[in-house]
Amino acid sequence: MLTYRIKKSTQNENLSPSIFLIHGYGSNMDDLFSFANYLPEEYTIISLQAPLETPFGGGAWYSINFDDNLGKWSDNEEAKTSLQKISDQMDYFISTYKLDPSDISLMGFSQGAILSWSLLLDQPDIFRRAVCMSGYINQELLEKPLEEYRDVLAYGSHGSQDFTVPYDWAKSSIESLRLNNPAVIFNTFPDGHNVSQENFEAILKWISATNLE
Repeated sequence: MLTYRIKKSTQNENLSPSIFLIHGYGSNMDDLFSFANYLPEEYTIISLQAPLETPFGGGAWYSINFDDNLGKWSDNEEAKTSLQKISDQMDYFISTYKLDPSDISLMGFSQGAILSWSLLLDQPDIFRRAVCMSGYINQELLEKPLEEYRDVLAYGSHGSQDFTVPYDWAKSSIESLRLNNPAVIFNTFPDGHNVSQENFEAILKWISATNLE
């Protein structure tokens, strides 16, 4: 079972909406959990810890390998294993913390954003929407071609000066998804591999605008 941190909803009697936080490579569950106090208090906020350790400390959802030319590639099999671990634990979270199964959101950064895209696209019966920051859509993790997905609700953002996850990877993949999904947002900020105050404020507005009535 994945380790996690939780901030419970203020709705003690009713089923609560929820947001699951998925951190990036080399980070941990405490990182994005710093957002918890700024997210709507009626939400249960759960920050997940990646199952793998990196050579430099912190956690990873899958390995990133470097070759002699400094090119990098992702271990897609490890990524798929992590996706399955997250999915498998959802029933536990729903029953244990009285979550509304029709209102589960994702918020991921970098590697966590890449996983969030995959979870949202391939498991719309579980995940209603996603905030994907500084990541791209890895089509090798998807069950079908990108153009076949419909009715996707997501906010994507990326820094134009991001040299960790190249901006073009995010822009091209997300824009391809947007062709058939007008409810997918993609915002560009003059940032590096980070979440600026301006971006976070836009995220909060998007969450508010896409809340269920």
